Amino acid sequence: MLRLLLSIALLTTCTPLLHAQNVEVPLALEGENKQFIQGRIDWTDNLLIAYGEGVAPEGMTSPAQRRLMGMRAAKVAAYRNLLELVGQVQIDAQTTVDMAMIVSDTVRTRVSGLIQGARVVPGSQQEDGDLYRIALQLELLNRFADAVLPEQTETDSTLELTTEADSLDSLDTPFVFIPPEPYTGLLVDARGLDLQPSMSPRLLGEDGREVYSAASVERSYATSMGIVGYDKNWERAFTSDRLGGEESHPLAVEALRTEGPYNANLVIDREAAVRVAMADAESNFLSQCRVLFLLGPEPVFIDSTLLDSTAIDSIDLEGSDLELPGETGTDSQPQ
Repeated sequence: MLRLLLSIALLTTCTPLLHAQNVEVPLALEGENKQFIQGRIDWTDNLLIAYGEGVAPEGMTSPAQRRLMGMRAAKVAAYRNLLELVGQVQIDAQTTVDMAMIVSDTVRTRVSGLIQGARVVPGSQQEDGDLYRIALQLELLNRFADAVLPEQTETDSTLELTTEADSLDSLDTPFVFIPPEPYTGLLVDARGLDLQPSMSPRLLGEDGREVYSAASVERSYATSMGIVGYDKNWERAFTSDRLGGEESHPLAVEALRTEGPYNANLVIDREAAVRVAMADAESNFLSQCRVLFLLGPEPVFIDSTLLDSTAIDSIDLEGSDLELPGETGTDSQPQ
């Protein structure tokens, strides 16, 4: 809790020392003919990126024609690689797009069709002798999200955490949480945890009940915005458009651990779960997908100052005394 409060306080006093970096996951697999396929998922901007290489047909003497045909070959390879890599996209803690396409021919057909709409990454065209390279990007929102995200069922809609007596009685002491002003979203600090991004993660309480999931949101928001956002930079996350922009006032909570076969879900303590439920009852931000997970290394203290983990690489640590934050317990004082 101390780490969280100090991070919020430093928003108005510290200038970021490094450019904010997106949450990116590299992808690699062996394709047909044992070709090595590479790409990455940019979870901050919701993009799947694949690379392709090609050569121009032999016998061409015109440099312009050679480049044109070489880039065309690279683009065809990039489309083929994108179709291979899209299966690696994690839908939730248990399912990949590849699994969804095996189960449903409809999903396979829709995803395959969307691949053809991938766009060239600006500035990605490269020429190295007779070898040409290009990168394609596919947006993981809108039509793609609508194709792979499961439909909400009646069972799913009953899993929301309520603010009734059964939730409040689970706390050891009476707890009253009255927000000083309506919150514009939820920021979950998962730094220091091995969280693996996915399209449809779940936020759980310690008792296993869902605090937030795809069942909590309107599908139009889920497909157009993504069920959650991911970022590595605290200040950018805090003032993101998802959480309210410059006028943002998000509720910030710390995650205890990850959960699920792919470590895609997060668990928060009981008090935080009730805070989220009460704040959402006032502002209804969960149904609009105004939720962001903050990733990256756990921040460290330098001379009693909490530094964002994205700034550490730019600081000379030689001769500095580092104090690693320990467990400070949960602040039980009502707000």
